[in-house]
Amino acid sequence: MKKIVALVVMCVVGLMVVNSLAFAADPVKIGAILLDTKHEWFAEVIQGMKSAGKELGVEVKIMSSDSDVAKESDLIDNFIAQGINAISISPQSDEASVPAFERAVAEGIPVVTWNSKVNSPESKYFVGVNNYDLGAKTGEYTVNYIKEKMNGKAKIAVIGTSKYSVGIDRVKGFVDQVKQLEGVEIVAQQDAEFKELGLSVTESILEAHPETQIVWCWNQGALLGSLAALKGKGNKDILLMGTDMSIDLARAMLEPDSFLLAITTQQPFEIGYTSIKNAAELAQTGKTATEVLVPLKTYTLDNKEDIQKYLDDRQYLMQ
Repeated sequence: MKKIVALVVMCVVGLMVVNSLAFAADPVKIGAILLDTKHEWFAEVIQGMKSAGKELGVEVKIMSSDSDVAKESDLIDNFIAQGINAISISPQSDEASVPAFERAVAEGIPVVTWNSKVNSPESKYFVGVNNYDLGAKTGEYTVNYIKEKMNGKAKIAVIGTSKYSVGIDRVKGFVDQVKQLEGVEIVAQQDAEFKELGLSVTESILEAHPETQIVWCWNQGALLGSLAALKGKGNKDILLMGTDMSIDLARAMLEPDSFLLAITTQQPFEIGYTSIKNAAELAQTGKTATEVLVPLKTYTLDNKEDIQKYLDDRQYLMQ
């Protein structure tokens, strides 16, 4: 009898060891897809994703679709072929990204969208922000500034996008706020996504509308470009505002006589982290939060301690 008990115990222990080794050799695998990697914003997202993967013990494969729907589709198909357990993605397009998205879901792979969405009934999990509010928060600051400092009147140029729904929502949020003032005139509204185009678009707007008093930009790239354009002209009069903070933008706000007054930003580290956490939960349990809206933050020129803290908290981006 003692021999039989000992044998049973050895078998049980052996099975536990085998199961443990199998689990260790085959961790949950999450495929993560970024819109692109040209903005510092995405570097923070990546840090959040890596942190989540490390803390949760899951493998995170991070790729970029580089502003290309076809490449995005190929990445999803590759993840399907690799037998990935879940996908975390910022889709390129509400509509054009749907077929590849639905192929993954049809293969039984849960998908968490973050930052941007797809128009599909299969899209059930999202991590990000309310982009209308992201634009509206800067709009609220702008309205108060115009009332207090500009006698309720201002000529504003808007640099937005017609490509991404998230950007369209931000522009609408900003414009809806400033148009509440009868003395506000939108003198120009053009598109720009990256720094180079943001610079040239700002220059062309100022050439056509030298009366412009405020420029507002929808994203980090356009804002950096507009900042460079205004600095290049030796600007002293035109005010700049927008969305999505960065190291260079924070430093610009701390410069003497800065004309960069306000930036409403997301918290990209938290977005990246939560997208992986939720994808891992779906892979492991089949359940997670359907929507997580990460709080917004507005940095203003009159709170330099807050801006300095932003820089102090992001030393990892400066290494």
